[in-house]
Amino acid sequence: MSARPPVQTVGPLTLGAAAKVAVREGYLMGLSFLFRQRVPSLLPTYSSNFHNRQLPLVVMVPGYIERPGCFAALYEELVFSGLRVALYTPRYVLASVRDMSADFGRFLDHLVAKPECENSAIYLLGHSMGGLIVRKAMSSRWDSHAQVQHLFTLASPNNGTKMAHLGIGDCVVDMMPGSVFLQELNSEDRHQRHRMSSIVVTPDALILSPEFAQLAGAQHHHIDASGHMAVLDDPRLAWILKRQCQIDNPHQLLGI
Repeated sequence: MSARPPVQTVGPLTLGAAAKVAVREGYLMGLSFLFRQRVPSLLPTYSSNFHNRQLPLVVMVPGYIERPGCFAALYEELVFSGLRVALYTPRYVLASVRDMSADFGRFLDHLVAKPECENSAIYLLGHSMGGLIVRKAMSSRWDSHAQVQHLFTLASPNNGTKMAHLGIGDCVVDMMPGSVFLQELNSEDRHQRHRMSSIVVTPDALILSPEFAQLAGAQHHHIDASGHMAVLDDPRLAWILKRQCQIDNPHQLLGI
């Protein structure tokens, strides 16, 4: 499948526009903390239409110290458009990315074994560190989990981020540029990049530079004038996901 042009609708931000983005990013970052406390109990792990195996399924994985509630708006939009959604809730917060990916891998193994997922198209979306978690988990499962059609990393430090120096936990060591973990991961899954997309957000206060989020060999999408957390509420993100699902499943009439 040929690469599609990235989603890019605006030019460089002016100082005033950048200030507005920063304010919105800070607001949404604070709002996400509220989500972590309240929304997870309101969002079921499996969407109400999960039993319909004919619908594509999107599995969403939150990032560093995030909870599934950060996906609330996207969750609702995807279900409304005719997709199924499954949410992964991290059980470990400060463990290594390797350990967290092992836990997600067990969740994914259980998921694909469900009767509702038999012969269904599955899509994985990891936000921020969540992108590394899904990549690591799938690095040894591409052959066994044929249901997984595509993997998306969203504002993920695929090549590390210098902001990891400000964090705590074993996982931040794995997210530093040039880490042993990233070197191994970028070697392990390089032959599966044609089934991946890296969604790059600009400006991104936590990834800093687009080059750290891009994944060599994968499809690239750019969402400008957004932000690391703001992109979760950006309608262009939902469009990218729905568009990929419709390309892979042309018989589905998704709300695009």
